[in-house]
Amino acid sequence: MKPNFTLKLFILFFLFTIPAQFLSAQYIKVEPNYTAEKLVKDIFIGSSCIEVVHGSIKIQGWNFGDGDKSYGYFDKGTSSFPIENGILLSSGKLNDAPGPNNGINSADNSGWQGDNDLENALGVSRTTNATILEFDFISSESNHISFDYLFASEQYLRQSDFGSCGYTDGFAFLIKKAGSTDSYKNLAVLPNTSTPVSVNTVYGNDGKCTPVNPQYFGQFNPTNSPIGFNG
Repeated sequence: MKPNFTLKLFILFFLFTIPAQFLSAQYIKVEPNYTAEKLVKDIFIGSSCIEVVHGSIKIQGWNFGDGDKSYGYFDKGTSSFPIENGILLSSGKLNDAPGPNNGINSADNSGWQGDNDLENALGVSRTTNATILEFDFISSESNHISFDYLFASEQYLRQSDFGSCGYTDGFAFLIKKAGSTDSYKNLAVLPNTSTPVSVNTVYGNDGKCTPVNPQYFGQFNPTNSPIGFNG
């Protein structure tokens, strides 16, 4: 029997809101109407080598009641974004993720909770605004899994930005054998370490906060960035 695994992806506490009139071809494009099944099977997996267990797909985030959600599909379009397309998980509105990056922005709801597994993975507590995608899968041809992701955040404060250091956004990519009592293993860690990816573990030079592991930091995004995040 092929091993059956549970995969759990999170994004925590992204803050953003961009007026729709600024959207253009130089920014990423997003689509909130993809079902969870389509996001997993067609976008994330996209291969016959991996079988997604029927009925196992769960997505938990926030529906803002205006046709927008905290998750969906994205495409780079004609922008310079380094990933062609994929799933976008956020802690704000999906439709606010495209650039420009023209300020510190926020979208929130007091009822939007965090997640215990995410807290354990990041070593934090009292999380809020967690968007979670979870499913069970069986790999029939390989015992390896790989994925590309980009972690972006408004908590990457530039010198001129309002706010203070110490708060963190984070990302976790958790896996374990399905149905077991095993602890999740987080695959979203710094190379050759067990350090999870977050604002507090990766921070670039020339920002408002003390640099940490700056070799893994991409950049502080300019105003005309394809996405509306600071870094």
